[in-house]
Amino acid sequence: MKTTLITAVGSAAASPVIERLHMLGHRVIGCDIYPKEWNAASSEVDVFFRAELSTNEQAYLAQIMKAVKEYDVAYLIPLTDLEVDVLCSCKAAFVQMGCKLCVLDPAVSNLCRDKLLMAQELSDNGICTTIPTFSPYDQLADDLMYPLMLKPLRGRSSQGQVIADDFEAVKAAISTRNDYIAQPYLPGDIFTVDVARDSHGNCQTLVRHELLRTANGLGTTVQILPDHPLNETTARIAAFVDMIGVVNMEFIENGGAYHFLEVNPRFSGGVGFSIAAGIDFAALNLLCHEGAAIGERQAVSECIMTRKIQPIITTGK
Repeated sequence: MKTTLITAVGSAAASPVIERLHMLGHRVIGCDIYPKEWNAASSEVDVFFRAELSTNEQAYLAQIMKAVKEYDVAYLIPLTDLEVDVLCSCKAAFVQMGCKLCVLDPAVSNLCRDKLLMAQELSDNGICTTIPTFSPYDQLADDLMYPLMLKPLRGRSSQGQVIADDFEAVKAAISTRNDYIAQPYLPGDIFTVDVARDSHGNCQTLVRHELLRTANGLGTTVQILPDHPLNETTARIAAFVDMIGVVNMEFIENGGAYHFLEVNPRFSGGVGFSIAAGIDFAALNLLCHEGAAIGERQAVSECIMTRKIQPIITTGK
């Protein structure tokens, strides 16, 4: 029996991934920064431990490496961007420990997380439709087109985003931090795509239209669109940057065009929708990092899915 360690089991992706890993015969170790009683998925793993904050990099890495040794972990799957940032730089060290760290290679991950560089690379090479992206610190002027969307360069879950309606609002925002990028604000619907690509060039993708989503970008009601043109677009992006593994890409539809927003170099919070639709991205992720070929995607039906929230007693009577 192989053992897999999943971090941040309080995240939305955790439960469906844990369920699939168990069905694949894995022993699942889980950790989270919050106590076990604070989320249901912590009780779904075989062993749980409380994690250090990944912002405390040295302590976090030491704890994860200790767990990998103690539990003879074969696969390590981080579920948040910040953990990916910390762990991917140590990918070779985990390989030496006999553990496959299921993240993109460091150079690819760093490119994906850099919203300014990624947008420029895709635009310069004609890979897909992007939103003009620039540094407001380098191009600050009172004749910019408004409104502007300001985003942290390596931001996540819509945290820190600001819509600036005028020059004064931009100046106020960039005075609070030094890592904003700027884009013309585009209204529209969000489309997100789960993407698996192996080292043989095979790519499986599944598009969903986010009909309802939370303020931090978690889809709650989605439409699965198996034959959407973004399948081809995302496969082209994955090949361009040579992604190996499973990621999630986001786009906004405006004026009939699908504009690239970002790559999340991890399972999306909505990966459970894709798994329920019939594409096992949990298994595909393992195959990609084993160097195996994943082949072509199986047939999927168009449908609408929604989340069901159910209270669960985790302690007490």
